[in-house]
Amino acid sequence: MPSKEKTPKAKAREQASDADQFELPVSSEKVMQTFRMPLDVVYALKSDASARGLDATAHVIRMIEGYQRYYGLPRVVVEKLEEDRREMGMEKPEYFQHVLYRRAEEVQVKGPGFDRVAAGKGKK
Repeated sequence: MPSKEKTPKAKAREQASDADQFELPVSSEKVMQTFRMPLDVVYALKSDASARGLDATAHVIRMIEGYQRYYGLPRVVVEKLEEDRREMGMEKPEYFQHVLYRRAEEVQVKGPGFDRVAAGKGKK
């Protein structure tokens, strides 16, 4: 009788489907994926990529990985944010929108760049 043990790929797919998972196994395997997007979105994406010295594919991967992994925040912070998101009953896009909105409220009161780290000592 064949073994019922899952392959590493099957385990990764199972983990990827778990909404609470934020760290997926790292793999060098690449998959071609096609998406339909409005033309203005494609132009904006390519323009952003070019401004950062990236090709469009690298830029998209960077954005998606950032979104998926909370932009490299420490695990303890991500766990707290995920707990907060679940308690608020929000999906990740709505939660990110909420966080950005809260930042916008703070900027409205304190002004743009209020918490910017000075480039050099003694500068304001």
